[in-house]
Amino acid sequence: MKVVLATLNAKFIHTSLALRCLKAFSEHEFDIEIAEYTIKDPVMNIVADIYAKKPSVIGFSCYIWNIEETITVIDMLRKIMPELRIVLGGPEVSYDTAFWMERLTQVDYIVVGEGEETFHHLLTELRDTQKLHMVFGVAYRKERKDGTIEIIVNPPRPKLELAKLPSPYRFPEDIAGLQSRVTYFETSRGCPFSCQFCLSSIEVGVRYFDMERTKADLLYLIQSGAKLIKFVDRTFNIKRDYALEIFHFLIENHGGCVFQFEITADIMRPEVLDYLAEHAPPGIFRFEIGVQSTNDPTNAEVQRRQNFAKLSRTVTKVKESGKIDQH
Repeated sequence: MKVVLATLNAKFIHTSLALRCLKAFSEHEFDIEIAEYTIKDPVMNIVADIYAKKPSVIGFSCYIWNIEETITVIDMLRKIMPELRIVLGGPEVSYDTAFWMERLTQVDYIVVGEGEETFHHLLTELRDTQKLHMVFGVAYRKERKDGTIEIIVNPPRPKLELAKLPSPYRFPEDIAGLQSRVTYFETSRGCPFSCQFCLSSIEVGVRYFDMERTKADLLYLIQSGAKLIKFVDRTFNIKRDYALEIFHFLIENHGGCVFQFEITADIMRPEVLDYLAEHAPPGIFRFEIGVQSTNDPTNAEVQRRQNFAKLSRTVTKVKESGKIDQH
């Protein structure tokens, strides 16, 4: 059973961490190939390339920036590959799953939430017993006795134990592109905040990957030629000691690579900023700081906790250090 994992990135330099996580978890048992395209690629080119790979199952990682283009690809694939099993996953389809199943009749399955274990279980059932009701975290269609089609959304899967997940950063085929493309990296999953405009607020709590594993993966990427690593943690600095240890590790081992973090500025501790101002080589760190609004009533309405005075202090202090680029 040939499986293709695909997505439409916003730009060619981007890479999909999600697809690599799925492949790393299931490649020991299934023939899995990653196929990345961009939202600017002609649809016919994408479809022709996928058709040439002759998959039995194709999974698309869906986001707000690629969902409509992905639907166009899916429509065409369904017409020319009627037996192909089409699976969607990702944040854009995880939180209103029944809506997407109703809208996209050409889609067979949706993987909801964290996908590694769920997607592997789905592939196993498709290959073996077809007992889809056993696959927690999957939505599918079931034909009733009267011929009507029912959409089934199974109960969610418990959160994964991050320590049991294989590394998605060590595929030999990725090494050639490390110098010219962005490498996305996660040290944690989840978010401690409840901002009403953000899907990350739906998942309660933050879980961390093992520190030694994180360091080993980072060192492997740096030594393999990575030039830009973007951390996808929603709030990288929520756990001060964890963030400080990684900052220290990267300062000692950066090898000319640049590292970008999503920072919540008003909780950044002064001692961390002082450490970076004193020890960080200029230009290796970038902070993406989301100032959602400078108007307190607006922030209150969307449940965005933010201390503007502390935020201003952090932004000013980072700028004055001359060491860190700010977005």
